[in-house]
Amino acid sequence: MTRETATGDRSDGFVPGTFSIAARDPDAGEFGVAVSTALVGVGALCPFVSENAAVATQSFVKVSHGSNGIELADRGVSVPTALEALLADDEHASYRQVHGIDAGGRTYAFSGADCVDWYGHLEADDHTVAGNMLANGDVIERMSETFRDTEGELAERLMGTLEAGQAAGGDKRGKISAALLVHSPDPKLYHNLRIDSSDDPVGDLREAFELGKETEADLPASADEMLGDYPEEILDFGLKY
Repeated sequence: MTRETATGDRSDGFVPGTFSIAARDPDAGEFGVAVSTALVGVGALCPFVSENAAVATQSFVKVSHGSNGIELADRGVSVPTALEALLADDEHASYRQVHGIDAGGRTYAFSGADCVDWYGHLEADDHTVAGNMLANGDVIERMSETFRDTEGELAERLMGTLEAGQAAGGDKRGKISAALLVHSPDPKLYHNLRIDSSDDPVGDLREAFELGKETEADLPASADEMLGDYPEEILDFGLKY
């Protein structure tokens, strides 16, 4: 595991901080990101996944770092090489925080010197974690420990990891939004969820997650009741990324 942190005394205004995990399940061929912040609509800004990588872009977000990082990974470029190149071409890289993992298990995490305290990141087997403007450094440590110690499908592990980050203190300004995004060969209704504005975004994300699992399980019986005989393929909805 590698870890970098920084502390300081910058509390001079509202900035878009966050805490997130990017991870893979190599056996299932899945990649995912879970994220929460005290800014509206984090799911529209930070998480990016494909069949080859997971990337999170945060702090003073540059959305193209996420989308371009994923595109480069899909073209066979390693996530470390891709994200380093994108940051090298970014004159405001010192304000960014970017991290991710690719299909080769290669990880990358970067926290610019102008991110707002508390900020830091770590890299470990099959995942990276980062956060800025957090209550304390325990947040990312607890998230990594939870991911390592949790078994089961990737989506459930990510959801539990996000809850652990919130329980450890989370974003020191409070809570507004959260998101879960998973790319899987077998996409589920609970693999792309967003809570855009809430007093308890991680709690509401868990509620949506459980409802998604319940709905997924009930789909065949519901289709039987509505349609009688039907081609099973119509229940393979796919997923929007």
